[in-house]
Amino acid sequence: MKALALALALIAAPVAAEDRTAPDDVTARLVRMQIYCVPSFERMATLLAERFSEVPIAMGQLTETDSFLIFVNEERSSSTIVIAKQRKEEVEVCMVWSGRTEPGLTFALNPSPQFPEPKIEGFGT
Repeated sequence: MKALALALALIAAPVAAEDRTAPDDVTARLVRMQIYCVPSFERMATLLAERFSEVPIAMGQLTETDSFLIFVNEERSSSTIVIAKQRKEEVEVCMVWSGRTEPGLTFALNPSPQFPEPKIEGFGT
């Protein structure tokens, strides 16, 4: 339940969003793919725990109302990326990617990232 409270707090937390345009050599692609959605973070967490033994280990804010979460199993051999969208009183939580690999390879943090200064203004969506 603490994870659920944290997730909901982060979903509702305001974040500064800016308009961004892509560089000339970047092409937008519409990709047809199937995703699986449920009406709550708690339901998604239960499904991923029961089916893949995965728990949320990382979370980030995409917009004021949208967040992403990364779920991983203990052996780090399976992981799932989830997008949570808050719309008025409704929450929609969707699994957008899931995969398996050799144990230990599905998720790793860079222990000492080197962050460069941005060279391109306003890139992304």
